[in-house]
Amino acid sequence: MKFLRAIILFLLLIALFVVAIPVSADAPGTNEDPFGGYPITGTIPDGVGIVAKFGLSPYGYALPGGVPSFKSGDGTTPRRAINISGLWAGASLSFPGLLASESPEPVTLYPQQELPNCATLKIPAGNARWFKLESYGDRRTQIWLDDELGGATKPSGSAVFGASDQYLLGTAPGDGWQMNALRDSVPQTPNFLEGFVMAVYDPDNLKPMWAFKPPNAAILSVNTDERGLLLSGPDNISIADATGAGIHGYGSYNRNVTNHLLWYEGRFSGWVFVMVYNQMLWDGTASVCSQRVY
Repeated sequence: MKFLRAIILFLLLIALFVVAIPVSADAPGTNEDPFGGYPITGTIPDGVGIVAKFGLSPYGYALPGGVPSFKSGDGTTPRRAINISGLWAGASLSFPGLLASESPEPVTLYPQQELPNCATLKIPAGNARWFKLESYGDRRTQIWLDDELGGATKPSGSAVFGASDQYLLGTAPGDGWQMNALRDSVPQTPNFLEGFVMAVYDPDNLKPMWAFKPPNAAILSVNTDERGLLLSGPDNISIADATGAGIHGYGSYNRNVTNHLLWYEGRFSGWVFVMVYNQMLWDGTASVCSQRVY
């Protein structure tokens, strides 16, 4: 019995140690999610063939697209977003007294918890990188960004609070420091004050462009400029139309979570996309992380 207790205590310590350390997500790769989705089709006026909103299909039907995948791209566009979701602590075991829908930890017996999952990379000055994560409607999703020391390849677990911290404080429109500023008119607000800007698009912002049937996201149908920022979509559909209500919100410093540079928290159900823009004059390294919690 003493030996069994010792083993359980040892496993508990390991579990607590693992949960405390952020885990690096898939490294940026070459994946590119399918364009758009399933275009709404109709009959050509003369009754010959089927036409999609964006042109006649040579195959007689509209070619299907798809939904976001769990594979990572290089982050330069929404379709090439880097995945930062899907790492879980422990295996699922059955224990008396737990609901059938719960997935308990093997040691603590609590419902399964997601580990902080991160991607660490260098974001060039004046450029954006895209990330994606899956969310559950019955859990809160926390998203944060930490600035890292140059050359970092994995998350340190907390922000460095270096040059990117309050980068635009004391500047004014037209200053040289604002050459890459994302919002010249409101540089002093908490959302745009840091060297990085983090915009969050939730599933409600990923509505079809009304040219596509659900569940395919409009954000996967719009193009980006050379910086990685969204442009108008196909057929001159505006970004506002393409993304429904627009951006759900921006990350900012949270005084209740003092070890992270930017923080955002919400309850979503479905895929969430995160755009991180480097508005500094130099390249910056950052870790972008997410975690689902109760």
